[in-house]
Amino acid sequence: MNDLWNRPVYPLCKEPFDHLCVDGFLPQDLFEELASTFPECPPATGPTGFTIHPGDAEFEHLMAKGGAWRDLWMACNNQTFTNFVLQQFAACFATDAAVNLDRARHVLHVESRAEKESRLPLRVVHAPDDLWVRFDLMQGRVGYRRKVHVDHRRRAATMLLYFTDPSGTEGGDLSLHGPGDRTTTVSPRANRLVMFPCNNASWHSVSPIVRQDHPRNFLQVTLSSSVDLWPPLPLGLGSRLREGFKTLARVR
Repeated sequence: MNDLWNRPVYPLCKEPFDHLCVDGFLPQDLFEELASTFPECPPATGPTGFTIHPGDAEFEHLMAKGGAWRDLWMACNNQTFTNFVLQQFAACFATDAAVNLDRARHVLHVESRAEKESRLPLRVVHAPDDLWVRFDLMQGRVGYRRKVHVDHRRRAATMLLYFTDPSGTEGGDLSLHGPGDRTTTVSPRANRLVMFPCNNASWHSVSPIVRQDHPRNFLQVTLSSSVDLWPPLPLGLGSRLREGFKTLARVR
């Protein structure tokens, strides 16, 4: 399954910030197996309130079954995937990152829920350019939303892979926000990949899900460090940007 990452660098979407949006990313037979076996996610802390990730008993049970989910997890949790992500946004990492990732190494690490939800790293267990992978299966249900935000600065990049179509759903669109009124809305669609570096430009949000006839199933894979990879925003700038993006969203 590592062949997933042995691909040329994809053309970047530049507006409103660097990102990828690739339809039909997984081979159809692999996608269908993953989609048909997407597990029921129990109530938990986290963005959607319904998540499973490494360290959870439900995740270990899913992996013990073998099959496509275990294969995909193993395919993401290695140097080949790390190289794939870094290559997609090489220019961004070279110019914006506070840490030199030219020789970044993949390491094995499991981040606890408490660590994930902390804005600041709770412990530094690896070198700054030792990168590890989060692998979160998530279900968005009625009421799920994300306010305008950037991901933790210790994240190198975030990859979202959707397993359900938006039919029967109202809301839940991903919005990418840029300067002025530059906003791109991405509708989650089955087998659509969205990926972006977690730099200071990558402001994004999810509109509230107000109606659905099936959960929004998606996978979030995050390449991460134990330290902040991006420089902090000037004091107060983050709050001003967030409020400005929220105002634009209401106007739209």
